[in-house]
Amino acid sequence: MSTWLYSITRSECLNYLKARSSLNDALDDEVAEAVPDDPESGPERILELRSSVKAARALLDRELTETEKRVFTLHYGDEVPLQTITRLLGLENPSGAKAYLVSARRKLARALLRQRAAERVA
Repeated sequence: MSTWLYSITRSECLNYLKARSSLNDALDDEVAEAVPDDPESGPERILELRSSVKAARALLDRELTETEKRVFTLHYGDEVPLQTITRLLGLENPSGAKAYLVSARRKLARALLRQRAAERVA
């Protein structure tokens, strides 16, 4: 019974994650609503924040594998513990989600260094 229940739960969680990725516009609206009401949070600031969110998503899509992206967003975006992510995604490597998180952080650090170097040249 527990194996069957686990399989259904895992499947539902993965379906939720897939559906959540299609909610990009809703996330952009949440970013806009989270901006405090002060003189510096005008339309320009909201557009800048939306642009930053899109750039971050593009960076994750470009640099990370699907599993790395899921682990990264679950851990840092949704604050899910690594042990839970390992079970949720059915990761079977000895280090679990931590290995994917370390790999993702290294890839993103390298990508940011490349981007900054390219900006200095330009």
